[in-house]
Amino acid sequence: MSTNKSVSLLKTIKPYRQGWRIQVKLVHSWRQKTNYGGDTLELIFADESGDKIHCTCKRTYIQRTQRDLCFGEWHMIDIFLLSNATGQYRTTNHTYKMSIIEDTKISKSSLVCDDKFFSFAGFEEIGNGTLKTHFLIDVIGQVTSLRDIQTVQVSGKDKKKVEFRLLDSRPNNELALALIDPKKDKHVTRYREEDCKIICSIESIDTDWSWFYQGHDSCKKCAILIKSKSGNLASNEKPVFWCTSCRTNVTSVSPKFKLHLVVKDDTSTCKLMILDTIGRVIVGCEAEELWDGSYDEIEDPDVLPQPIKDLVGLSFCFGVTLGSENVSDGSSIMSCGEVSAPEKNSRSSEEGSSTPFSKRKEKDQLDQTST
Repeated sequence: MSTNKSVSLLKTIKPYRQGWRIQVKLVHSWRQKTNYGGDTLELIFADESGDKIHCTCKRTYIQRTQRDLCFGEWHMIDIFLLSNATGQYRTTNHTYKMSIIEDTKISKSSLVCDDKFFSFAGFEEIGNGTLKTHFLIDVIGQVTSLRDIQTVQVSGKDKKKVEFRLLDSRPNNELALALIDPKKDKHVTRYREEDCKIICSIESIDTDWSWFYQGHDSCKKCAILIKSKSGNLASNEKPVFWCTSCRTNVTSVSPKFKLHLVVKDDTSTCKLMILDTIGRVIVGCEAEELWDGSYDEIEDPDVLPQPIKDLVGLSFCFGVTLGSENVSDGSSIMSCGEVSAPEKNSRSSEEGSSTPFSKRKEKDQLDQTST
């Protein structure tokens, strides 16, 4: 094969011969298994003009192709098949589709170009129906809501499905968490309350805090902290508390969950503060059932009820809120507002089986002194 062979752009190649040489960058790849095609490697190539083409590689040549191709790098490819690109959900708008064959030769190219070759469609085009529906498109946006992972039936098989909402990131909006002041070269931080969902596992229980507090039973705000005004009590005397919401002395109190959890996913860890409504869901019982009946301060916070210890290692989908009141000196504790619990006795499960508390009429709230 001659080294002086000319290089063709993707838009010029035709299926009337196999002797084409192209210079392309691998921008995407994935493994696929179908009833009609078997196990294949699917590839998306782009050339320096920005044109893209879909390429498929049968199982026989997958190992060799993966060895010779590196994601994000430029390569010369000689001798390949071209066929008409048909069907729904086509990955590129190229008329033809490539196939790796036995005689295909792949070598490295000296070309340097860091372009990602995305072709982002505008939200207006997507919404008004002007785009052709049988082509896949590139889209960029900011995730503003994320639903739980669902299991749906596709051709008689269980498949995972997730729904989320995107906001067009190109217009100016107020969703940025931090701005840079170029004049003073300082970070000007603006926090805005953000609601999101995270799927994570519980790594540990933060015992720097008690796992419960005494809450006023008849208070409409179910998570108001109660400050004790009891003093020294006789053995048969009930303690007196001050309700910061009702602004009165009360004795009708009971334990409420206030769990501080260290959670993690594949990227990092964070702290979640779980109040009574959500605490009952993940622990599986009322806080009062785990309480020893004493109103005295807990002497050893590391001594936890067994059902709370058993939370370590379990995975949940938490709905969380991060607001300005949760942030101090760059660190944060997020308040949990809803949860999907895994199946009973299930560990490392990322999908919930209970009904999320997204429709509760009253949210758990905290006294400012606890934040």
